[in-house]
Amino acid sequence: MAILSTTAASTVSTAISAPPRVWLRVVATEIAIILVGVGAYLAVAVGAADRADAATAHARTLVAVESALGLDVEVDLATWWSGDPTRVLIADAYYVTAHFAVPIVLFGLLVLFRPAAYPRYRTAFVTASLLGVTVSWLWPTAPPRLVEGFADAPIISGLENPYAAFPSMHVGWAVWAALAVGALTANVWLRALAWLHAVITGVDVLVTGHHWVLDVVGGALTALAALAIARALHPAREPVR
Repeated sequence: MAILSTTAASTVSTAISAPPRVWLRVVATEIAIILVGVGAYLAVAVGAADRADAATAHARTLVAVESALGLDVEVDLATWWSGDPTRVLIADAYYVTAHFAVPIVLFGLLVLFRPAAYPRYRTAFVTASLLGVTVSWLWPTAPPRLVEGFADAPIISGLENPYAAFPSMHVGWAVWAALAVGALTANVWLRALAWLHAVITGVDVLVTGHHWVLDVVGGALTALAALAIARALHPAREPVR
């Protein structure tokens, strides 16, 4: 956490006017943090196949809870959505592309226009991702596409952990994005658009069979908890321009 709370704060915020060696240090720090996150994810994903029975049992537990609460809508949603090939293509494309494209764009905007806020939101992003990986390791959960047989749901890559449904980090990253946009601008329409992305992502992961409703809730709470941790590490309040 020392790297997250001190290194970025002392480098990114001054990097725009700094010499190339400072930029190199910033880039090296960010790459190191990314590699740690990717390594943690892959370490969990490698052994995922051996935990299929536990993951399915945990999914059944979520289904039971959702059924009791009247939230078990995944099968009906996915069945209805799959009836239109165009809808399926749109949802699949959004699932695969927006998950990565939106954070990349926002990180760039934070560095360029809100460098003082960058450490907080980068820390929040990394913390949310590591929390998600940790939970999926401690409590692997199968998604509806495996439990209910949604064989045509999109797969990001062969390295994807198939039993990391809870919490949904697609939703976690989307909620983080909405919070980051709040730090970038006071424009109510842009903020509303960011939250619309989070809502669309929540619906998208359901209709594609990748997540349960409780996964969506868990992903949102993970992002909020991560930002609370980041605020504790970076207590300075940065006014929105």
